[in-house]
Amino acid sequence: MQTKDQFELTKAFAKIFSGLQRGYGLWSVSDGYDFKHHAPTLETYLAHLEGKISLGIVPITDKGNCRFGVIDFDDHKKDKTKPVIPWTKAQYKKLTDKIKLLKLPLTVFKSKTGGAHCYLFLDKYYKAADVIHILKKFAYALGCERDVEIFPKQESLFDKKGNRGDGNFINLPYKGGNTRVLIDFEGNELNTSEAMLYASKRVTNESNWSKFKLLDHGKPQHRNDRTFAAAVFLKHHFKDWENKVHTYNELFNDPPLGKHPKDTPNRLEATILKSVRKKDYSSKPNEKPPSSNSSAWREGTTAKEIKETEYPPIEWVVEGLIGPGVTFISGKSKIGKSLLAEQVSDGVENGGEVLGCKCAQGSVLHYALEDGKRRKKSRWGKMGINPINTLYQFRERKPKIPLLTMGLEEEIEDWIKNTPDAKLVIIDPYVKVKKTIGGYKLNAYENDNYNLQDIYTLANKYNIAIVFIHHTKKKGEDDVFDEMNGSAGIQSNADSMIVISSNRKMGTNPILSCLPKDAEQKEFEISLNPKLMWEYVGKPGQANKTQLQKMIIDSIKRLETGDGVQVASIKADISKEDDSYTKAHVQTELGRLVNKTDVIRVRKGIYKSANY
Repeated sequence: MQTKDQFELTKAFAKIFSGLQRGYGLWSVSDGYDFKHHAPTLETYLAHLEGKISLGIVPITDKGNCRFGVIDFDDHKKDKTKPVIPWTKAQYKKLTDKIKLLKLPLTVFKSKTGGAHCYLFLDKYYKAADVIHILKKFAYALGCERDVEIFPKQESLFDKKGNRGDGNFINLPYKGGNTRVLIDFEGNELNTSEAMLYASKRVTNESNWSKFKLLDHGKPQHRNDRTFAAAVFLKHHFKDWENKVHTYNELFNDPPLGKHPKDTPNRLEATILKSVRKKDYSSKPNEKPPSSNSSAWREGTTAKEIKETEYPPIEWVVEGLIGPGVTFISGKSKIGKSLLAEQVSDGVENGGEVLGCKCAQGSVLHYALEDGKRRKKSRWGKMGINPINTLYQFRERKPKIPLLTMGLEEEIEDWIKNTPDAKLVIIDPYVKVKKTIGGYKLNAYENDNYNLQDIYTLANKYNIAIVFIHHTKKKGEDDVFDEMNGSAGIQSNADSMIVISSNRKMGTNPILSCLPKDAEQKEFEISLNPKLMWEYVGKPGQANKTQLQKMIIDSIKRLETGDGVQVASIKADISKEDDSYTKAHVQTELGRLVNKTDVIRVRKGIYKSANY
């Protein structure tokens, strides 16, 4: 029987190697290649991982899209007169070193015959023609000949007459769970679970891969030509580009420029570095300039194209609350907005939950512009969280944090490009990065729209969540979302709006209202527990107790004999179930329960149940 872990592993494997849904290939030593004309199911993928079959997937769909592509390194078997000799560890290491130097978004697996398959994993389905195009650029950069084998092999499964073919399948890795393994940059061979985690962090998108087009200027595959293209690319993306060109020369060229008997010793300097140093050959790949004629409307997208395009489902960062795009979390001063931001940051870094909602796991860039490092560390201790990889930015940073429209977007984009699993950016608060252009130039609406339009485009371009922490007005409004401070320019640029509202004088729980563009509106009560962590406690007017409050009431009912129970006894009883709560935590919640008349204080330090 399949376990839950096996099911989740198979599901992850099937997702990352998703392709044609009406057929797949099988391979066996006895029967050779066989194509099955029905959809690959989870059971098909599981049978492959268990070693019962050798599964091959056609990367391209009937609509001409694909979510992964492959460069097939099979030089070791081209000479049919000689036995096939599998690659050595040194050969795999050299390939991964090349990929690492250029930061190509490729992942290396052993192939069935002992060569290498370099996979490009994508965040969604892209046109196969575009994927093939960039894979050819990658292959050229890695020293392959122009005729290297690439999957998908076709840009479309339909020929000119409209006849549909089946395409070509590629044999997947991990047949039987321990063959055709993934090899990381340190040369380690990863097991299936490790490989799926590793591969998920290597997923990329078209915006990230486009910069690598500079690696191929369309010239022949010679040492000089290839090194020149690499130098142009490296100059545009690395401050120490000249050092990287020297490293490239030693790693890629055999022999390196300047070390062949017919070379002059300074060949690299004279033919490559001197030229690239003097001239900026190309900072961008050749692209069509935007149309400026009156018929530019023809460049739009038809409804038919949209209907026929396969769009992946929304990948929520915090399920139902925060998705890709711009989100504003607003609330009164000191209500705990930054605590919620810290909770979201930690939930995404560790793939946990926030307010009962699942978080996608990934890297986080957190601008904490009203906190210092001392306060952050103190809060982590109180909240019981342990951030490791989240990248924090503070106001005292040098150089200073740029404002919106004045460099902040470029800084965030650079982080995204250099962080394969980038998921979330938190900017706390919005006002600290807002560029204000007042007077007669822009009104409030125009000013907010001016600040947010570029970062809105950036968030949706990279399918990443950018969250701003913001304040609400002192005066209440009929519509809770109108309480957000500022103009309607904020609302027009937000993909999701979250407002934490409360009546402090009444002592009621705050209400969290969420209005996302791509999901139903949500509204529920939340409560800040003694650990400074927000908890979901129920629908407005039907709120339950916090977890600790429930534990306290249950403990009192178990322990009391008529005279009440001491705080120390309650704490000791609760510690049997959860020892992370301190005596101070218990006392805080006891005070709240007394105010709600759920618990009676007999005298100082002694409590009893209200319904005893």
